[in-house]
Amino acid sequence: MDNYLAIYEHWYPRSYGLDDYPTECHVTYSGAERKALFGKLSAPQQELVNQQRKYEVRSLFLQKQYLQTSDWEFVALNIDDEYERGIHSQLKCACGRPLKYQFVIESKSKQQEIRLGIQHFKDHLGISQQVAEEIKKGVAHVDLALDELLWLTEKGIPFPEDLWQRYVFAYYRNNTLRRPLSLNQKLAGRVVRFREAEMPLFIGDYLSVVTEINQVDREVFERQEKNFLADKNVFEAYLADFQQDIQAPVYLERKFWGRKLTDFIQLERYGTESYEEAKVRYFDDLLSFLLVLKEPTKAARKIRSFEIFHQKKYGNGELIAFIIEKYRQYQFTQNFFLALPRVYRIGLRKAIQRKQKK
Repeated sequence: MDNYLAIYEHWYPRSYGLDDYPTECHVTYSGAERKALFGKLSAPQQELVNQQRKYEVRSLFLQKQYLQTSDWEFVALNIDDEYERGIHSQLKCACGRPLKYQFVIESKSKQQEIRLGIQHFKDHLGISQQVAEEIKKGVAHVDLALDELLWLTEKGIPFPEDLWQRYVFAYYRNNTLRRPLSLNQKLAGRVVRFREAEMPLFIGDYLSVVTEINQVDREVFERQEKNFLADKNVFEAYLADFQQDIQAPVYLERKFWGRKLTDFIQLERYGTESYEEAKVRYFDDLLSFLLVLKEPTKAARKIRSFEIFHQKKYGNGELIAFIIEKYRQYQFTQNFFLALPRVYRIGLRKAIQRKQKK
């Protein structure tokens, strides 16, 4: 096994050991307390909490399939955090009643959107009182779960930057394994959003990140991997790019960890051409295109025509746009190759070797 953890400790001696972070929370706030604590959050933090609440409610509807047999589908939950019964409300039901929680649903057949409170939501869809109560409890449970974030911010717990750096380092190491682990992109995407809002992580997410880091460490140890790229400048460039790169479609669609070229594109064969021959042709063509980009005067026109060609012939135009962007940023350096799915990294390096032999 390589000593990549010892190298990390040498690079960052002050952040090798993670700072203490809460591992449990049992607080439940009243409505007034919740409102007061929410008001102390920054605008980005408030937006994050609201988006998280809407996501959780949407997940509840999908999981429980409340509207499966109807013509309606759940669109959104709007929340009035300034709501005071009988005094102030920004949201209303279709009937005019002021609301704290407004359910937005849309007709699948008529594309008609309606905004309702829970009572008219129940009546309009013809759902039982039991289901309506279950939905109300589900929404209330979401608020209870979000109390954890309010508690963490009230305690002055910041976003764990030490964990973030160690997490990205695990991705960096995983990227060069012979068989990289398929890490949880949804988790990484959520961590990115919390970092952008300078919000502490849910305790469960914090522990999940630690688990993924440990999985990479264990994989390196058990497989006795020895190919660590011990270059601090390369890692720090990778670290700087990671927050944006992890939100690229190649990660969002969980394709980054694909092991075959056909996991990414539609690879047609010509005549009696084998899969390996088609793959060689594809990467030789891609290399030839990237080399043309060294001439700035031709780059813009060439990029557009190649993107159209690639989309039409192979599909996945978003991936090729990502590769072009990374090439223009780094050329054929380590950070370019690290940004690519392993299939593309190996394919382009072999194409370079073939060109050098000619």
